[in-house]
Amino acid sequence: MRRVGAVSAGWRRDLLAAGITRAQLQSADWVSPHFGYHRSTGLRDEVRQRIVDVAAVMPPEGVLGGWASAYLQGVAFLDGGWAAPGTASGLRGEPVLVVLPPDRRTGRSDISSLRAALDPADVVEVGGIRCTNGVRTAFDMLRLAPDLTEAVVGGDCLLHAGLTTAPGLARYADSHQGRRGVRQLRAALPLLEGLAASPPESRLRLLCHQAGLQNILVNVPVYDLDGTFLGIVDLLEDSTGLSLEYDGEYHRELGQQTRDNHREERLERVGLTMLRVTALDMQEPGSLVRRIRQAHQACRSDPAPRQWVHQLRAA
Repeated sequence: MRRVGAVSAGWRRDLLAAGITRAQLQSADWVSPHFGYHRSTGLRDEVRQRIVDVAAVMPPEGVLGGWASAYLQGVAFLDGGWAAPGTASGLRGEPVLVVLPPDRRTGRSDISSLRAALDPADVVEVGGIRCTNGVRTAFDMLRLAPDLTEAVVGGDCLLHAGLTTAPGLARYADSHQGRRGVRQLRAALPLLEGLAASPPESRLRLLCHQAGLQNILVNVPVYDLDGTFLGIVDLLEDSTGLSLEYDGEYHRELGQQTRDNHREERLERVGLTMLRVTALDMQEPGSLVRRIRQAHQACRSDPAPRQWVHQLRAA
């Protein structure tokens, strides 16, 4: 028996030799995600468990990469879509990326393989599982993302978690020229923002760019002219005072909603214009871009007296 991702797991013969009984393996305390392989159900994080299940059967030379590597290193927002409602009942999320040597292949449907030579410095061990380090994880995620938006979303998450830096990623890309997708990675680099606290904030920030708002500040503390702290706004266009707030699920809780309303009143009293955005709004990006553009134009044509200041934060 071996420890994989801090969960007791192993092949049937090894578990039996270690004293685990057949009756135990057939009980609800154990599951068999692969033929002949069993692991305990002690780990309640379904996303992590899916990663652990793949790590148990990936080739010995394999190294976890992409969203799975980021998730194991603390980036909870990058879950491959497996934390979305319904995935547990059979809907598919992204396969787990495994980096293999150029001469190795795997035919498993739950593994997306990337054949590449890794430097030993590119590999870290997390809970007994070999993973690509932060900069290599970012390198692969940004260049292999399906589009520029998703590349920026992934990059923001990795920067926010401190797994890499934009200059470090740029240097790594310089030393790995000619790899597939590096052009997309380079296009994403100037758009990255380590202060973005969630993927919706990153996507909303990019929609602001489409609407013509280029100088967007992220998660900015705002004060009145007497120095009283009023709140942190998700996105702020400094020249006009247009503030955009993304309301996630937790904002629907009555206590949080009440606090949001009070904060919004304080910010509006000092001259900010608040634009609230929900997940439903994000499903219609064209309409949302027009709404942002209209709000921005209104702020420019009829500016409110500026009675506020902001404090820039380091990423």
